Amino acid sequence: AAVDFAMDVGYPVLVRPSYVLSGAAMAVCGDEASLRSHLHKAKAVSKEHPVVVSKFIRGARELEVDAVAKDGLIVCAALHEHVEDAGVHSGDATLVLPPHTLSEYAKRRARDNAAAIAKALNISGPMNVQFLVGGRGENAATHESSSSAKGAKGGGGGGGGGG
Repeated sequence: AAVDFAMDVGYPVLVRPSYVLSGAAMAVCGDEASLRSHLHKAKAVSKEHPVVVSKFIRGARELEVDAVAKDGLIVCAALHEHVEDAGVHSGDATLVLPPHTLSEYAKRRARDNAAAIAKALNISGPMNVQFLVGGRGENAATHESSSSAKGAKGGGGGGGGGG
């Protein structure tokens, strides 16, 4: 399934084991041989959880929104930018608050999308949404979303382990 996915979206792809905070066995794969090799390593690191394979977007930055919502409305939020390119850090990311290299448009899109997620899931409590920004344009694409909030209809997106 992973090889088929990579063929559909095109290389490079990012391989990462779920629920591994150290970034162990996380890799950017540029071809099928590399993907098969890293899938084997990732399965060994995270035997009980799935391995996540996603399209790797060159030059993208990661922008996070940490927020608190009540009844689906965000009441407090902070945006921060990862210093490393998306997919590069090991889970121990270096962050800058406030974001300093991203456009106002990208930041506004991230705020708007986080608000839409809070509303759709009727979140009351803390939430985190991670976006990929850049690569081919300044669009903010949701990368991962999670909430431990009481009453949320949904939760985790990417399964931890880096971005």
